[in-house]
Amino acid sequence: MNRFQQWLALIGIVLSTLFGAVHESAGQSSTLTAFYTAPVVSMSPMWIAKEAGFFKKNGLDVKLVFIASGPIGTASVLGGETDVGIIGGFAPLRAMVGGAKGLVIIGQSKNRITSKIMGKQEIATVQDLKGKRLGIDRIGSNPDMFAQAALSRFQIDTFKDLQYVQLGDTGKAIAALKAGGIDAAIAGAPHDLFAKRMGFKEIVDIAAMKIPFAVTVLISSRNTVARKQAELAKFIRAYAEAMHYFLTNPEGTTQIVAKYTKVVDQEVLAYSIDSEATAMERTLEVDPKGVELILGFIGKTVPQAASAKPEDFYDARFYTELRDSGFLKKLWGEKP
Repeated sequence: MNRFQQWLALIGIVLSTLFGAVHESAGQSSTLTAFYTAPVVSMSPMWIAKEAGFFKKNGLDVKLVFIASGPIGTASVLGGETDVGIIGGFAPLRAMVGGAKGLVIIGQSKNRITSKIMGKQEIATVQDLKGKRLGIDRIGSNPDMFAQAALSRFQIDTFKDLQYVQLGDTGKAIAALKAGGIDAAIAGAPHDLFAKRMGFKEIVDIAAMKIPFAVTVLISSRNTVARKQAELAKFIRAYAEAMHYFLTNPEGTTQIVAKYTKVVDQEVLAYSIDSEATAMERTLEVDPKGVELILGFIGKTVPQAASAKPEDFYDARFYTELRDSGFLKKLWGEKP
């Protein structure tokens, strides 16, 4: 057992204590424990499926929990403490490359990057970022990979040409810009809006570049897929209905997003929802190119990732059934 696997095992022990009560009350096969890892709009279909009754409509009793960490969410699935979850793509892919073969992606919620690089007014062009201080939350995080994916297209090596400043939390980026601690930052909605309000400029619109990326994915374990295939099929149908709700019911979506994010500013809510809507995958189909990009980043430090095939990391059966059964066509009133 390597160090990474030992670390996952240790987290599993902790989670078995935290979630013990869940399993004691989850005797029926129609019960699932699901999680989300951040109070962000791209994960809101999970909340919508719960709050708007789509889980219940599909005959499921879903206990929804918040796990504020990708690696811990990943470990909870591996340890059998949760059945399914919505999570950033990097953590589960890194775990699978590291030996967690029991993990599997069963769907995708957000399929490309929507962030921007915001910075000081004196940064006139993308090339002027060279030598500047770029704020991210931490190396290896989504903002780090967003920066690498976007700036590599301008022949900028983020590690050689920029000064990375690790802030620990993307929410601290705007404050760091205002305080002068950084020159620019990776900012997703609504943080890019906050930056504009404070007089900072948009240097790179990464969203406009339409870079495929497994930003948020649905994960489970291969063991759970085998044992609870029928329940997960119902879960995916409910999630697809929630995605339709998200993209077609702005008023209802705003109310649910406000509840889970604790944001009350209506302009901020509308801006965030509109920004994320452009990259949400209504078919829940996994884009191999988005997985491949993350594997490329992981391959810089884990050689075996470079030769891995994207299709080895996901199971297409559930979202394929949505398409082949005509469910999506009926849901959307057209061919997706």
